[in-house]
Amino acid sequence: MSRLLEFFLGSILITVFTVAFLFFSAVHYILRAGSIADCTGQGSARAWIDSNADGRINPGEPPLSDVRIHVDNVQNQLADVGGISSPAITGQDGQVQFNLSIPGCSNTLFEIYVDIPEGYSITTRPRIEINSDIWESQGTKPVYYFGFKSDS
Repeated sequence: MSRLLEFFLGSILITVFTVAFLFFSAVHYILRAGSIADCTGQGSARAWIDSNADGRINPGEPPLSDVRIHVDNVQNQLADVGGISSPAITGQDGQVQFNLSIPGCSNTLFEIYVDIPEGYSITTRPRIEINSDIWESQGTKPVYYFGFKSDS
């Protein structure tokens, strides 16, 4: 009986140590992954009807809604990344907000661009390349502007 009891208690002890090992291994993996987690960059894009085609927002120039904005991670060849739907679409105020995931907090190159709406031509640069470290140096959320002139 004594040997059976020792065997039974030993089996329980081994099981408890195995479960504890698996649990703490999982916790370690989660914490380790968290320490090298991605950073985020926040920004927004704004589209408007550039009536005089000067590439600047002037008083009286209204926002343009339903413009598709894309943000691609050029360095890692990923399309429509980070916290926005694929693609993001400007609201009634002509704006869209986004949070970009920066893998391992590295210096990453992004490209922000628009699909030019039918019946419009673009008055600003259609594609903007940005480096992820620009957000750290500015300390504010950058806004990327896209102006459009009606073709009619």
